[in-house]
Amino acid sequence: MGLRNMVEQLVSYRAKKALSRLWLKRSAVAIVIDQATTEQASLLLIKRADNERDPWSGHMAFPGGRYESGDKNGLATAKREMQEEVGFNIDQLVADSAASGSIDGQCIARLSDIKTSKRVTPNAMIVSPYIFSVQNKPKLVANHEVADTVWVPLRFFLELENRGVYEMIYKDRKIEMPCYRYQGNVIWGLTLSMIDEILRALGADIPQWYRL
Repeated sequence: MGLRNMVEQLVSYRAKKALSRLWLKRSAVAIVIDQATTEQASLLLIKRADNERDPWSGHMAFPGGRYESGDKNGLATAKREMQEEVGFNIDQLVADSAASGSIDGQCIARLSDIKTSKRVTPNAMIVSPYIFSVQNKPKLVANHEVADTVWVPLRFFLELENRGVYEMIYKDRKIEMPCYRYQGNVIWGLTLSMIDEILRALGADIPQWYRL
């Protein structure tokens, strides 16, 4: 798939907004796609630091977090959390790029709202994912909430033979969940459901799966 075609498909993608976003607590994540070349397009993921108060402690995720009163909207939440967690001020990149006539750093699309699982958080929450396009990988400075940052090639997810199974125990029974394993990291759950939506938007035949 050509890089331009990939971007056009994401720009034209129409996400679903959950009605429950009007009364449930909200959060947002930033999905950064590095497009240096067609073959090397990759997604920025973080490994969350171990924290007993974080329901996603130690998980692979996208930069993001809860909506705060000062945030204008979900997009603002995603940008703020990205700057706080990995030190990437994407608004500054957009401003610098605009001066040279580039659209580097723009939010090109959003994905559908996702309601969190009761398995993870006792109180349901809506997560809104926003996709940003950058021409080159930015310099990242992780804060205390982030143990590591990882760029994963998009083609790795498109090659479905890389999908595996992650076993977990839920209410005393074993559950098998789809996953990817990349450089020793397990990518599954909420994060994988977002990646799968990107893949479907790009025309990949990704099966629907049950999420607790």
